[in-house]
Amino acid sequence: MIKQWFSSKDLIMFDGLPSTPQGINRKARVEGWKSRKRSGIQGKAIEYHIDSLPEFVKSTLQAKEISAAYMVGEIEPLQLWISAFIALKEEQKEFVKTWLIHNGINDLMRVVEQQMNSKK
Repeated sequence: MIKQWFSSKDLIMFDGLPSTPQGINRKARVEGWKSRKRSGIQGKAIEYHIDSLPEFVKSTLQAKEISAAYMVGEIEPLQLWISAFIALKEEQKEFVKTWLIHNGINDLMRVVEQQMNSKK
């Protein structure tokens, strides 16, 4: 079951969104995000439906859910690459794309292998 509702505290970790719960709540009000009162919590605790969130947030949250589900069984290599890429920040995605275009996958694998060997 993919999680559908997220608190403002769940959302402050995303680049491109406000970094405080108050900022998230303000943005949600201005943009008209679908919300509900959090059950079992006293006060004004609100959570927001995934369909109301910006696309970059939705794709990252869904990738995390997919990634978590795959950890139970064997993960397909392509899905692993896609999930990892989706979870990157925009500037990191650009760096990886540029690296692959200019250096190729073999050079990337050489760097990864060097990193793995240096941690042993």
